[in-house]
Amino acid sequence: MIDVWFTSFVLVEALLLAVGVSLLLVGYLYTLPASFSYGWHNWLPTLLLPLFGPLAFAWMHRPEFSRAAKQLLGGIVLVSLAGAFLYGGLPYLIEHMTQAGK
Repeated sequence: MIDVWFTSFVLVEALLLAVGVSLLLVGYLYTLPASFSYGWHNWLPTLLLPLFGPLAFAWMHRPEFSRAAKQLLGGIVLVSLAGAFLYGGLPYLIEHMTQAGK
C-alpha cells in the first residue's frame, strides 16, 4: 500500500526545491552577464559570491534589476523552506513509518 504521507512529503519537498533552485538559477544568470557591463568592481563580487553578489548587484541597480532581485529572494526563501521542511518533517515521517511497520 502506498503511504500517502511519504508521497506528499516527497512531492512537496521536490517542488519547493525545484522551483527554488530554478528561481536562483534564473536570477543569477540574469545578473551575472549584466554585471560585466558595469565594470570589474561589479562583476567580481557577483561571480565570486554566488548568493550575496547577485543580490547586492541587483540592489545597487534596483530600477533595472528589481525582477532579478525578486527571483533571487524568492529562490532563497523556497530553498530555505525546503531545508526546514526536510529537517523538521523527516523525523516525524520516519517515526510515523516505523509505527506503521509494527
